Amino acid sequence: MPLAFSLLIILLVAAAATPFTDGIFVQHTVYLLAPLMLVSAAAAASLADLTALTPLRRFMLAALFPMLWMVTQIAPLPFSLVNPIWPTTAVALNEPSLAGRITVDLGNTLRGLMWYSALLSLLLSTTLLAKDRKRAEVLLVVLTGVATFIVLASLSQIVLARTALLDLGLAENNSLALVGVIAALANTATIAMAAERQLGRAGTLFPLNGPFLLRIVPGIAGLMMSLAYLATLERIVHMLTALGFAIMLFIAAVRRLGYRSWPSALLAGLLIMMAGAATLSQERPATWADLLARSRIENQDSVAITRRAISDSSWTGNGVGTFAQVARIYQDYAVGIAPRAPSTAALVAIEWGRLALPILALFGLQVFFFILRGAVGRGRDSFFASTTCALVLVAICESFVDTSMLNPAVQIILAGLIGLGLAQSTGRTSSL
Repeated sequence: MPLAFSLLIILLVAAAATPFTDGIFVQHTVYLLAPLMLVSAAAAASLADLTALTPLRRFMLAALFPMLWMVTQIAPLPFSLVNPIWPTTAVALNEPSLAGRITVDLGNTLRGLMWYSALLSLLLSTTLLAKDRKRAEVLLVVLTGVATFIVLASLSQIVLARTALLDLGLAENNSLALVGVIAALANTATIAMAAERQLGRAGTLFPLNGPFLLRIVPGIAGLMMSLAYLATLERIVHMLTALGFAIMLFIAAVRRLGYRSWPSALLAGLLIMMAGAATLSQERPATWADLLARSRIENQDSVAITRRAISDSSWTGNGVGTFAQVARIYQDYAVGIAPRAPSTAALVAIEWGRLALPILALFGLQVFFFILRGAVGRGRDSFFASTTCALVLVAICESFVDTSMLNPAVQIILAGLIGLGLAQSTGRTSSL
């Protein structure tokens, strides 16, 4: 699969241009390369590669649900199911035959459907390509390098702004928070990979030869830069980063202790519930809207608008990609600045609907527990799956904290890491 793997590397490297562009360049690169990469990878895959992906059929519903949901939002429906804007428009225009839809903006929802299809192609291609250990190692290094480069660019921007006595604000400062967590955990995984390979060759970390130092020193430097960037963010991000490291240490511990997959999953579930209870005890949300629209961004008007929009949102949502249009309904007249969503979860509740939010979270937990079982059952390559496992859980939690998951670069890196984790979660144990 030389062509597909080359296209994947080009696509991932293109994501590093995010700090210098508005995301359009990165999105167009994904639109262009992702379908070609999937076709090339599927055409070049052997029967054994395709058979090895059989356990992933359990995620078919999780993969198709967002697509089917967006198609439902786009499709013409009876007025009893559509957004109230369509019956009102039909009455105003005296057009009883006007087609009604769930989405209030057909174009944006179509673009959301295309973007999700491209990301799904990227994830499936990565899963096919990362079955090979050598390619998996290269992908981990590339993904780590891209995340670290974005962190370095963001950290430089923060340093320059503070040198010029400028305040970027919490919203801008947290726009790539998840990339910092990804870089920290991925650099830790590259350090573990270098140490594991050195132990496999020499039986000991010593002597510290040139090739070993060449592999481990960039990981240590990247980890230090990632921690420096995370230090500029709010405390809740520090807690989520610690949760990610705790999951990786937990997997390493249960592997050493020889626990089986199901007891490990139960212990992980207990750890997650304890972390969630500790977080909620500090936040003390009064209502469901308060949990989703946390008042951590500086523009309190946006928080108030988002809470009202969540309270009025239906179970079907207002359409993917329509937050700006919906928020303007609750905005004061003649205010030109578009409101910003406080968190990814709040935006999903408004655009996708209240029903879709818990469904998507459950699908994310399904991926988490599957990769957790794979990481516990793997041998010396468990760091691939353990890193992805930690990042999936952190991403679910951080969706309630900020909107960094909505960044195109973050979505590309997450799709690549999830594909890598799924590919390396199947292998040694047949129970998966």
